[in-house]
Amino acid sequence: QCDWSSDVCSSDLVATELPQHITHAGTKDAVTAAYDQVQVTAKDIAEVIVFAVTRPQHFVLNEILMRPATQA
Repeated sequence: QCDWSSDVCSSDLVATELPQHITHAGTKDAVTAAYDQVQVTAKDIAEVIVFAVTRPQHFVLNEILMRPATQA
């Protein structure tokens, strides 16, 4: 019997500090415009991951896909 599980958590666009680190002006403008529409935060993602990894051993959660509702 396996006493561990493996979860796949993937997300689409998440509001992070990434645009601040882009040096190419065109790319930075495009990424900033996309990020202006994002309402999913790193904290949102962290809460879902905590949920996934704290499930009891008799419960298996295989995949979670997270994205902004406007991107669904």
